[in-house]
Amino acid sequence: MIAIVFLLCAWAAHVLLAAQTLPAAPADAAASTCPSAAAAVRALLASNPRVVAFGEYHQTEKTARIPSALRHFTSEILPALRTAGASDLVVETWITTGSCGEVERKAVARVDKATQRPASTENEVVTLLRRAKQSGIEPRILQVACKDYQAIFGSGRVDYDRLLRLTRDQLETQIRAALQRPGSRLVVSYGGAIHNDLRPPPDLSPYAFGDAIARAVDGKYLEIDLYVPEYIEKDPLIRREPWYQRYRRAYRPKLVVVVQRGPGSYALIFPRRR
Repeated sequence: MIAIVFLLCAWAAHVLLAAQTLPAAPADAAASTCPSAAAAVRALLASNPRVVAFGEYHQTEKTARIPSALRHFTSEILPALRTAGASDLVVETWITTGSCGEVERKAVARVDKATQRPASTENEVVTLLRRAKQSGIEPRILQVACKDYQAIFGSGRVDYDRLLRLTRDQLETQIRAALQRPGSRLVVSYGGAIHNDLRPPPDLSPYAFGDAIARAVDGKYLEIDLYVPEYIEKDPLIRREPWYQRYRRAYRPKLVVVVQRGPGSYALIFPRRR
């Protein structure tokens, strides 16, 4: 069984963001349109990054009929990354085995309840891992031990701070391992839109690996967050984000919009279905 962890992390971070004052938009922020997500990513890869870290705004049961960012990534973006030389893919998920007993069972149940993800999500993650392997990209996932379940869920409720820190540590560990693997070229990660942040809000900085990995690769790092427009249009937190108004002004039917939020940081918004 595969437990989807990155979506709980994104949900927890979303709650933490609710009370924050958002930073002003950077002066160099810009928005552009592209005919496809693959074309947009190819253009961003012209900067020759060593690591590209994708984040997503998650799908819920209420939006299950609208294709997820994960599905878009697998079908549209992954082939472009492979052509560009991607060798490793770190995915923010883990495999549950049941070997950690009751605390593991309860942990997975709480993840499912908190995220309200449709049943299809697990299949989409499996599809992504399989497609990556078939295309010659080495997939990597998080390694969660029994002591981690106990620390995060053993008190009878979710310790979101520990969960977010564990996920950051695991992602950073897997990315660094991929960078050191013989034959490694372009390393890609995929998860919730928090851990990949280059310049997170102060309250979320303990949960982000972006700056540390960027320094490890001499700045050759891209942060790309993926958004399905129907998921975010009624979210007041997203609508307050400085980049959102730039997206709205640049929006054109059937086109992908890319907003540069700062050096090395981008929001990619897929076209609406209609």
